[in-house]
Amino acid sequence: MIQKALGFGFLFVIAPLCTGLLWRGAWGERKCGAARLYLSGILTQFAVFQLIAVPVMICLPHGMDELVLLASGALALLSAAGAVLYLLRAGRDGSAWAVPRAYVRECRERLAGLSREARIYWLFAAALIGFQLYMSYTRAMFDGDDSYYVVQSVLADQTGVLNRIRPYTGLSTGLDVRHAFASLPLWEAYVARMTGIHAAIVAHTLLPLVLIPLTYLCYYLIGTKLFEGDLTGKLPFFMILVSVLQIWGNTSIYTNATFFLMRTRQGKSVMANLVLLALLLLLWEILERRDQKKWGLLCLLVITNIAAAMMTSMGAFLAAMFIGIAGLAAAVRLKRLSLLVQLGVCCIPNVVYLGLLLVMG
Repeated sequence: MIQKALGFGFLFVIAPLCTGLLWRGAWGERKCGAARLYLSGILTQFAVFQLIAVPVMICLPHGMDELVLLASGALALLSAAGAVLYLLRAGRDGSAWAVPRAYVRECRERLAGLSREARIYWLFAAALIGFQLYMSYTRAMFDGDDSYYVVQSVLADQTGVLNRIRPYTGLSTGLDVRHAFASLPLWEAYVARMTGIHAAIVAHTLLPLVLIPLTYLCYYLIGTKLFEGDLTGKLPFFMILVSVLQIWGNTSIYTNATFFLMRTRQGKSVMANLVLLALLLLLWEILERRDQKKWGLLCLLVITNIAAAMMTSMGAFLAAMFIGIAGLAAAVRLKRLSLLVQLGVCCIPNVVYLGLLLVMG
């Protein structure tokens, strides 16, 4: 139980928040709340794991132990760097508790300013999200793809072998580049090692409790931009509408709602429901800025592109295509060719990843 609590706390609380402190300057002091910090930190965690997992997977077929050590060390260093950077800034600006206190004070002021009706709307939105979490936890569904991806996580955790065992037969095989380079199953095995929870339970039970709220966090941040922080009416209705569409979105096996609630653990679901939302939010922020202060967000866009490659082999292509289309439209609309060049540079990791797939495939 202690290992489970410590492992979960490190991976999903301490590491994302402390790592997110590295991106505080990118968002801007005024905009950078805990939600943006956490989102930045978890995307960085995904990207760092992808950058470590692919070389280890290629060079060390039995390298699960090394992968755990390297990934944990990298997350610890990033977390320490974020905490030290924050403390150094706090030493110049005042007390280290000044920013958390400001966040708490701002939240209290916002809650105090809500009308009774607005509080009811927010409670209803929270109840809908809670219902989805409850159903995902208690009604975990099996999917045919689990026989490959979840089994790969279990094999990596229990045997230490990285994508060299055929899940359907248990026989040895070569590296399946098309599937293996999307390292989310290995990340699930890493979470299993860190928490001491069986990899199948991590995939079916633990991850929905993390990824579903994280996705709604993205919707919340996008909603604050759509409605300019209107917490009284439009924003809670937006969250309610999104929840309703997700709950009743199982009109076919191919809708994003079906993947979101029934196949949350799979990379294609995380790509469609989380990473693309993060890309949309980042592009929105970048296009709003016409000065040099957007370079931090461009770096975070690079990180998000690497995270997209972690989810699915097509993630790198889809992310680059999305950024390219949005960048071309924005460059024509704003008459800024330099913007298209900047966004194109952010897609270099996508090109490298796809080239590696072609070469090794």
